[in-house]
Order: sequence, then C-alpha cells, then structure tokens
Amino acid sequence: MPAEELAQSSRPLAPQLKRGIAPLWHTLVLIAAIVGISIVGTDRMTAAGAGDPQRITHYALSAILELVLVGFVFLGLRIRKVPLRNLFGIFPRGLNDITKEAGIALLFWLISMFILGSTALAWNGVQTAIYERHAKTHSSSAAKEPSPQQQQIEMAKKLMTLAPANGLEIAAWGALCLVVGFSEELVFRGYLQLQSISLLHSTALGLALSALVFGAAHGYQGVRGMCLIGIYGALFGGIALLRRNLFPGMLAHSWHDFATGLLLSLIRETHMLDRLPQLQ
Repeated sequence: MPAEELAQSSRPLAPQLKRGIAPLWHTLVLIAAIVGISIVGTDRMTAAGAGDPQRITHYALSAILELVLVGFVFLGLRIRKVPLRNLFGIFPRGLNDITKEAGIALLFWLISMFILGSTALAWNGVQTAIYERHAKTHSSSAAKEPSPQQQQIEMAKKLMTLAPANGLEIAAWGALCLVVGFSEELVFRGYLQLQSISLLHSTALGLALSALVFGAAHGYQGVRGMCLIGIYGALFGGIALLRRNLFPGMLAHSWHDFATGLLLSLIRETHMLDRLPQLQ
C-alpha cells in the first residue's frame, strides 16, 4: 500500500505495509543498538558507587541518546516515504479528547501497577522458595549467596544513585522523563511494534517482539527487572493498539518514570533500606 494511503488510514497503528514501514536492515540495526546500549548501561550500573554520579550530565546524555534513536527511526521511515506522524496514530484534538485520553492513561497505569505488583510478588515467592530449597541442600555454598531480598535491595541502591537529590535535579529529571516517555513510546510502540506486526503478519507476535526488545533495553535492572519491564512493554503495546494512538502511553510512561525517581530519592534520603532486617 502506498505511503499516502497509510497516512489517510483511520487505523494508523495497524499493519498496513506488507513490506514494513522501513527496511529490515534498519530495524535490525536499531535493535542491535538498543541491546548494545543496554549492555553498556549494565556495566556502568555494576561499577556505580554510592556517590553522586553527576546526575544532570547523565540525564542530559540520556535525553540526547533517546532523541538520536528517534532520529534514526525518522531516517528509516524516510526511506519508505512514511511520515513520522503516522506512528503517533489518531492523536486527541481539543481539551475534551485530551482529558479523556489522560483519564484512560491514568486508569491504564493503575491497572498496570496492579498487574506488575502481582507478578513481582509471584516472582519473589518462587525465587525465595528456590533459594530456601537450595540453602537446605547446599548449606555451605548457599551461605555465600545473597538472598533474593538482598539482591533486590542492592539493585535498588544502584538505581538510587540516579535519582534526583535537589530541586534542580528534580526539574532535570522531569524533563528527562518527558523525553523518555515521548521517545520510547515512539520507538518501541510506534515504530518497532508496527514494523514487527507488518513483517511478521501477526499482531500478537509483533507486540511480543516489541515488548521483548523493550525489556532487553533495561538490562541494568537485572533479569527480574527486564522481565517485569517486558510485561510492562506488552501492556503499553496493548493500550497503543486499543486507543490507536500513543498519547496515553506517553503520558503514563512519563509520569511513571518521574514518580519512580522521586520514590527512589525519598527512600535514599530517609535511609529506609538500611533499616530493613535483611541488612542487619
């Protein structure tokens, strides 16, 4: 189907181009770059100390990197003469539409938090049971291994090094969250999901592939974090398809990241983790 027909379609997020919205090599390079960035980020988080990691500089570099990925997506679309605006879907027009989509974004976020919270609890239960069984049968080696709770606390401490610590950093963090919400929804749900659906000729497979890459992009959060974020990515993909636009996902994504950063900052400043029994 010509790009002009795609632009006029009433369902811009549906798989309309059988050969994809960009060349296959372009998508493979993008995925490789995302995975590579994730690996580098994991190494940096592993080496991170407890001191100030020059947060504002990190925020600025992260925002630039996100926008570079958006620019690369734009170049891929240009090859097939597909307008970038097609990835956004049917964006709300007027205050009533914006308010409606914002309400849907809030409802989506609350439901997502329930699903992710339930999944995290189930994961913790299974992981703890495996750890305790291993401890009973291999008491000497298990004593040297941190418990699942201790592993999560250590991961939280690493993530807290990136949380804002003052008013200026909070403002910079908020700006970064807006950029990330816009960029990642455009790249993963706008481009990658639509491209995957088009090439695989399956909505379910396309959504799953996009969610898998989204989870892999967050390697610095460990296996547990990547799996949970992959599920979150699938939920974002679902709301994009249901609403036929990226606006609710962009809103929910931005305020989720902002709230998470503030929560981590609060935990760090109150030394909440140091008072947990696991660290005594």
